[in-house]
Amino acid sequence: MQAELTFNPFLPVMRTDPYPMYRRLREEDPVHYSPVIKSWVLARHADVLNFFSDHERLSSDRRRANKYRGPRTDGLAGFQSDGPQHTRYRNLTTKAFGPRVIDGMRARIESIVGALLSRLDGEADLISGFARALPMTVISEILGVPASDHEKFHQWGLDFAMSTDHAYKGLGGQAGPEMARYFAGLVPERRREPRDDLITQLIQTTENGDSLDDGEIISALVSLLFAGHETTVNLIGNGMLSLLRNPDQFERVLEHDVARTTVEEFLRYESPAQIISRSAASDMELQGRTIKQGDSVIGLLGAANRDPDVFEDPDTLDVTRHPNPHVAFGHGVHFCIGAQLSRLEGRIAVPALVRCFPKMALLSDEADWRETAVLRGLNTLRVRLR
Repeated sequence: MQAELTFNPFLPVMRTDPYPMYRRLREEDPVHYSPVIKSWVLARHADVLNFFSDHERLSSDRRRANKYRGPRTDGLAGFQSDGPQHTRYRNLTTKAFGPRVIDGMRARIESIVGALLSRLDGEADLISGFARALPMTVISEILGVPASDHEKFHQWGLDFAMSTDHAYKGLGGQAGPEMARYFAGLVPERRREPRDDLITQLIQTTENGDSLDDGEIISALVSLLFAGHETTVNLIGNGMLSLLRNPDQFERVLEHDVARTTVEEFLRYESPAQIISRSAASDMELQGRTIKQGDSVIGLLGAANRDPDVFEDPDTLDVTRHPNPHVAFGHGVHFCIGAQLSRLEGRIAVPALVRCFPKMALLSDEADWRETAVLRGLNTLRVRLR
């Protein structure tokens, strides 16, 4: 007899293998109320897709939910907003951090990947030696922060990942405010002495005479540092673990030009982010359940991305899967601003890593998952390279 269905993302089994729970939610209670996190939980792909699109009834500002109290402290207020405020902020930020900036990093990313690969040999931890070092170097260079502060950013990234769970545990986090204070020192400096970096671009970007103020720029920098780093670490780390557990798929990546579909399948199969929040702006009915104004509502990305109504053999890794309408980066106007950079890094890094070390193998069958629920990623990924 199965235990009563209660979604608790903090249980150890949810780190090692959350997918049986996701399956039960989809099949038994797809609009589920979890007393553990005091939130409604949506598990089916169709409901999560609508969750991202229903801007009238679901607010992107999770602090509007009754379960939250006190001011926002995570530094992400700009992107986690609604309506005209979000549109204005997103447009100005994207103008500075757009395709031109990201595409212009391709050659530099290839160079960084080559340098990191040259340092690997024998046995290695792919997280510290590759998956974390690559995006940290890339986003730091884009932002224009000194290499001497990379270790500081690395620790803030880990702390920030933990702080995303704190929001569901009723706790506060310090990484966001610390990053905000750091950038608060750099923004005035760049106003006085502009450089060829993203901080300067954000300061100088205008649209119809409008521009970002210092607080908005700082919020954007915190968001971009996090989105441009943490997502890519988990994309590469989770993806390589999945690939090494599926030798036939490893061989496909080694022998064929499938970088684009491989990265999309990594994002679907082991989504770097598992939970996204909204707040009910009005009463609503969904699948026969009544959600009240002020209730917290979350979309389970990892559950939606394994929905058999959308994906054939969803629990099977297929690096040639196409189409692949996953929601790992969200959907619509709140689509992750770091998605394009993360995808580019993954498409360059993963084939290069596989072809450099075609005999790569895991040193342990047991995965070393981080103790985080909102973000799914590894502490370490120990491999034998040759």
